[in-house]
Amino acid sequence: MDKFIIKNIVILSLILGAILGVLAPIPFVGGIMLFCVLLLAAPAVVLYLIMDSKLDLTTPKDSIISGALIGFCADLTFAACYSIVMLILAKGFHYTPNFFLTAMLTHSPIWLVLLFIIFLGILCATTNAFSGFTTFYIINFIRDTYEKQHPELKNQTNKNFTEYK
Repeated sequence: MDKFIIKNIVILSLILGAILGVLAPIPFVGGIMLFCVLLLAAPAVVLYLIMDSKLDLTTPKDSIISGALIGFCADLTFAACYSIVMLILAKGFHYTPNFFLTAMLTHSPIWLVLLFIIFLGILCATTNAFSGFTTFYIINFIRDTYEKQHPELKNQTNKNFTEYK
């Protein structure tokens, strides 16, 4: 993968993680946002980049690496935004949607919070590597099925691709 694709992957995953992190303190939505960061961040970013014609996953290795990168970056911004919003709510408005996490953020040493964020980042990288790998195989299955149903478009697509290169 080249630097342009990696830069796009990192920027989009940081934006996705920030959006999910800001929405996570909403009661009953936080669990859904955490699930999205843990498992659905890689497919969302990969599908967006494929639809935008900026990414073409050619090997399973590319899908695993991009999924892990997306998961780790999305988790870092998710945790940063979530922590900031939770601290603002706890200190400024005396509101705690999740008492355990608010107590951990306000009373724990910073090294412990950072250790927890890194652990969660590794967990997100692992699960998103798997979901990116699964996305790669689902996309290839859909492409193969479509090409078998429309064999006349396969040659035209390959011709356009070789002209584009």
